[in-house]
Amino acid sequence: MRLWNSRETALNEALNGIKRACPGKYTRLETEYGYGLYRNNISSNRVRIIVDGGGGYGHMWSAFAEEGLADAMVHGNFDSAPNAYVLYEMAKNIDCGKGILFLTNHYMGDYLNNDMAVELLAHDNINAAMCCISDDILSCEGEIAENRGGLHGIGQICKICAGAAREGYNLEQLSKLASKSNSRVRSVSLNVREGKLFFGEGFSGEPAVKEKVFESVDQMFSDAVDILLSELGLWKDCPMYLSVNNHCNVGFTESMVLLESAAKQIEERKIKLCGCAAGTYFDVFDGKGCILSLIACDEEMQKYIAPVNGYGYVI
Repeated sequence: MRLWNSRETALNEALNGIKRACPGKYTRLETEYGYGLYRNNISSNRVRIIVDGGGGYGHMWSAFAEEGLADAMVHGNFDSAPNAYVLYEMAKNIDCGKGILFLTNHYMGDYLNNDMAVELLAHDNINAAMCCISDDILSCEGEIAENRGGLHGIGQICKICAGAAREGYNLEQLSKLASKSNSRVRSVSLNVREGKLFFGEGFSGEPAVKEKVFESVDQMFSDAVDILLSELGLWKDCPMYLSVNNHCNVGFTESMVLLESAAKQIEERKIKLCGCAAGTYFDVFDGKGCILSLIACDEEMQKYIAPVNGYGYVI
């Protein structure tokens, strides 16, 4: 059960609630085909960043239009990619002549609509690029990495790109940085129920790739960190930023226990931890568990990976 008046009105009311909680901070994009929100205090003369995806996923996406993250966000209806024309209109509203970078997770509808928005903008002589984030390592096991879907690793890439944009990166440089960061981020979903631990369950009902008896939080993260580090290959000894996305039924004390346990697993392997955070950014799982994400940072990425405070979260 969800606490709202109706599913049909929830997303509209949620954006109005964000505006009410942060008076003067945001403007809503006027459209009947989706949902868009942009910041009023965007600094001039730099590349704009838009994050987007399906609606109703917690802080992703409606709370990611934040200083240090994105300049604007667009989302579709529940479980639906945003409309290409809404993405196009949002870009036109916030463009300052330096170009637009779209960041979205790698799912077919999101890919197609972002790609179409880039094409529409090109017809208006507005430069745009997109990066589709594919950090979910177990979503397409056995297939090439480019086929994977995305989880909450996009938050780290958004931070990195926002910092670089502030320093004056042009669109081509920013697009390359986003692609590099995407190649170095890995995430895995961990679900616990009925005494078992499930690895890699999908939020659309895809079955777990692996399951075992749940022993402890420390053992859960020991297994998960080993999986992620093995996927990072040559970058497994680089400084890591660690992010724990809590499932909906995880309380605050549990959240901090999860973060501490995951961080200890990194430190015990003699890997430098360049930052960490925990929160419910992507609330697609109702039960107990989390999504663990690691991003292996080079010197360029470390300059921009520091935690960012958003409305009701730190990422």
